[in-house]
Amino acid sequence: MRLATFPQEVWEWLDVLGDALLVTQAEAVLHEGFSKDTPYKDLLVRMINKDMSSLSAIYLLLRFECIHQAAAHVRLLCDALITMHFIALDPTVRTQQFLAYADIETFEIASALLQWESSRARPEHVARLGAFVASAELAYQKAKPQFTHTDARGKPRPFLNWCNKKISEQATACGGNAVRLYSVVFKQMSSYVHGSAWSLRRQIAYSKRHYKPEVVLNDVATIVRTALVVWIEWAKFCDSHLGWNLTADAVEIARRVDELDASHFPVPHEGGGGL
Repeated sequence: MRLATFPQEVWEWLDVLGDALLVTQAEAVLHEGFSKDTPYKDLLVRMINKDMSSLSAIYLLLRFECIHQAAAHVRLLCDALITMHFIALDPTVRTQQFLAYADIETFEIASALLQWESSRARPEHVARLGAFVASAELAYQKAKPQFTHTDARGKPRPFLNWCNKKISEQATACGGNAVRLYSVVFKQMSSYVHGSAWSLRRQIAYSKRHYKPEVVLNDVATIVRTALVVWIEWAKFCDSHLGWNLTADAVEIARRVDELDASHFPVPHEGGGGL
């Protein structure tokens, strides 16, 4: 069977993303002995580890032309970075709040699963799950007052998440580049996550019969550029809060992206804009 292959221009975009991933992994290895002597530092290490997995996923998904799925992980990376910035504004209080919300999520998820399984699963399975829900409810009831607020009518309402703030509100509270990340990255990548008509406008160009290399180039370049916008800010955060040293690498990655833009898109394309 004859397969469509990436043009060289697409590989150049994938290479710059791959190099960002490699320097990140190398820097992480240098800091494996980082002292997690506070809950905040421990949380950062776990979040950073997860973010590195997201960066790897973006690269691998693009290699397989999974544009929507790669875009979803770019949004996850952006979401996580804004949340890290928001926690960092008050690390002691917000770390405790972030971690404590796990008790709310555990009970709500398990309760929903029990409701779904109660009429479908084996009785012994339902019984075990019911016992788990009962035990999880103790922690849930203890945590619940912390995650309840009073609305304008004086009625108690549950938080919408751990801090009762949307990502847009967290970004606004952080200010600066966090607002830019939300405006430029989060909104655009959300179109892919929600499967909007805009995100589906060129899907046929990925089919075998109607394959269009120029569309693939445009889409891959847009996702890579957007991912690297987030990564550069993420690198700055790691340098500042974990003592990493990715600044020089970030500058070089940004320079290479600008060169690719000038070479492949002399006229700004629809994903446009440099780093």
